Amino acid sequence: MNSIKSYVFICLSTLASIYYCNAAGKPLGYDIKVQIKGLKQADTVFLARYQADKRYYQDTALVDSKGMVSFADTTHLKEGMYFLLLPGQRIFDFILKPNTLSFSIDEADMVKSAQFKNSPDNTAFYAYQNFFLSQKELADTLNAQIKTASGAKKEKLTKQLSGIDSTMLVYIQSYLASNPTSLFTAILKTSKEVEVPPAPKRADGTIDSTWQYHYYKKHYFDNVDFSDDRLLRTPVLVAKVDTYFKNLVVQRPDSLIKEIDMILTKTKASKDLFEYFVRDFTYKYETSQVMGMDAVFVHLGKEYYMKGKCFWATPETVTKIKERVELLDPLLLGKKAPNLYMTDTSGTYRYLHDVNANYTILFFWDSQCGHCQKETPKLYEWWLKNKSKGIQVYAASIERKDEDWMKFIRANNIRGWLNVRDSKNHTDFKITYDIYATPVLYVLDKNKVIIAKRIGYENLDDFLIQYEKSLKTK
Repeated sequence: MNSIKSYVFICLSTLASIYYCNAAGKPLGYDIKVQIKGLKQADTVFLARYQADKRYYQDTALVDSKGMVSFADTTHLKEGMYFLLLPGQRIFDFILKPNTLSFSIDEADMVKSAQFKNSPDNTAFYAYQNFFLSQKELADTLNAQIKTASGAKKEKLTKQLSGIDSTMLVYIQSYLASNPTSLFTAILKTSKEVEVPPAPKRADGTIDSTWQYHYYKKHYFDNVDFSDDRLLRTPVLVAKVDTYFKNLVVQRPDSLIKEIDMILTKTKASKDLFEYFVRDFTYKYETSQVMGMDAVFVHLGKEYYMKGKCFWATPETVTKIKERVELLDPLLLGKKAPNLYMTDTSGTYRYLHDVNANYTILFFWDSQCGHCQKETPKLYEWWLKNKSKGIQVYAASIERKDEDWMKFIRANNIRGWLNVRDSKNHTDFKITYDIYATPVLYVLDKNKVIIAKRIGYENLDDFLIQYEKSLKTK
């Protein structure tokens, strides 16, 4: 059954929320009744929903003396995939459409027993699942027989197995044609894998080894309708997008920004999807611990929030994002570091941009910070071993008083690098360099361009080795 592997078989639960109005057009919410054979009176059943890559409880009900469970509320539930959570953590998935829903199941075999009243989408959905299961059971039987068969019998069994594959493909195509607007059709199309053809030969007869990769990436979203906001309320779309970014996108800010913009352009026709992905990408890259990914957040802030494209964002939210963007923008990798002018232990001004070194380690610390007390001497030892490579440290204390700072320097015999402090309050370095905790370490090149930030001293050797290798390949 090779071809049908391109479709994901999704066994989704059977519970539908509804949305209807009274004569005045006022929303009345959902009204769901489920007859469940096999459960005891007073058993608890949950109504829950899929939302992107998460699941949320929506409602709770107890089984009555007749095995009936009823959910009703004034809340409007949008069309999507919902599910019942039964005792024993068993799940029964379903398509929710704006309708009153009534159905019955037997908890001993929920898929085969599912019966829906006036819900053609769910009826077709479970007909698909039952047909798929019957074909899978037949294929499993044939595969088991093939293992012990030989000769003409094995050939006959193999032919029968291929026939199942063809039957399933015909059924799938028929299902898609018969249910063009069904949510499950959208799920099947979204889940469908790209069928990659063989790579064509060049004029000289050779084959480009990367051709199939590029074809796969280019056509990855061919079957996805990004205007269908129902897909947000299923487990498939967000998972597919996540896989794309993890497996097919180079994890560099410029590459990520390009692909994020592509996704957001595709989702503009769906308010729900556009909002979800803008929010998700913004949070992910604002909080990312991977160096340099704040550039993605800055782009999203500038391009979407600050340009008024985020219809859901309050003025307060936009203001906060704008402030964060304006703080981070000058500190992105590749930007020239803001200058600092602080006094050393003798009271002489020392400008950051005047430091003559191949690499400058800009180190913010505080002698009263426990972590700094451990890390500063270690960084100093590292510098002593590496200063001959043209490395200097501009050690900027965030303290406002000399005593503790000088005492720590003397006690640890930290000499030779630049010990400085903003003794005249000339530099609002906490804002200029986003210093909300210490220690913080930036690495600058000979032109004072930021090439690394917020890394530990223990990572400096590896970083500088890799950085110098990258310079040789440019």
